[in-house]
Amino acid sequence: MNRNKKHYMPFFILLVIHTSLMIYAFYKNKDRKKMLITLLSGMGLCFIFEYFILSLLKAYRYKPKLFKNKDLDNFFGAIMSQAVFIPFTAIFITSFKIGLKGKVLFAIFFGLIEKLFLFMGIHRNNWWKTRYTVTLIPLFFYINDFWYQQLRIGTSVFHFSSLFLGILVNGLNLMYSLSILRKFRFGFERWHSWKEHFKIAPTYSFILSMATALLIKNDSGWKGILQAFSFAKIMDVLIMKAGIAKRNFRHFIINNSIHLFMIFWATLLKKWIYKDLRKRKGTTAEVEK
Repeated sequence: MNRNKKHYMPFFILLVIHTSLMIYAFYKNKDRKKMLITLLSGMGLCFIFEYFILSLLKAYRYKPKLFKNKDLDNFFGAIMSQAVFIPFTAIFITSFKIGLKGKVLFAIFFGLIEKLFLFMGIHRNNWWKTRYTVTLIPLFFYINDFWYQQLRIGTSVFHFSSLFLGILVNGLNLMYSLSILRKFRFGFERWHSWKEHFKIAPTYSFILSMATALLIKNDSGWKGILQAFSFAKIMDVLIMKAGIAKRNFRHFIINNSIHLFMIFWATLLKKWIYKDLRKRKGTTAEVEK
């Protein structure tokens, strides 16, 4: 095997496999809105996990060789592996109520894929071990199951957490996409490296997503929308004053379009989550009568 060519192909093969599992799960499950909210929540949790393990602690490195820049290439591989393949598989497991044996088999599958990637030179562990992967993945599968059940019974903390994580996932995806297109980049001082960008951008998204979730949860009308948009613009001014973002971050159309898209996405997500919650409470009250 030529170790310098087409390293990205295994990622796209796995993308087809795991996307097929996810699509089949949605096809067979009628409770699609809660499934979607659970999927977004799982992806959000994986994004947060990846931020600490990869960006801050540098546990491993990916080398799909899709991008010339090594840091951008690394984060592409990490996002595909941790924030797509695993959550897509988790929603399949949750949908079909697969038990411990099935969860362990999928975890072993991911462990074998990791070993194969190490052999192919697509992936390199720094201090991470494959046994950590095989141990932690079943735990995430159980968290995903539990999250779905809490959404079904209407636990308020999980509804708000899902709102926050759903906003965060779309925000991070937008940021990564625009970063790849070189529309903007975060960093310190005059040179904004990709390593700096992938440390700062998630923090910016975490703060903005949490503020948007809080404001939209309290009021998803025009008042809440204006408050969320105003908060986003204040954050933009602060990071520009601090020199954290490059000047092209000020692009009027791109910048405001991102904020407006995320706010209207938040209002839609809130409607899905809290409308179901109100219906469930109403049904429970009728049964009690």
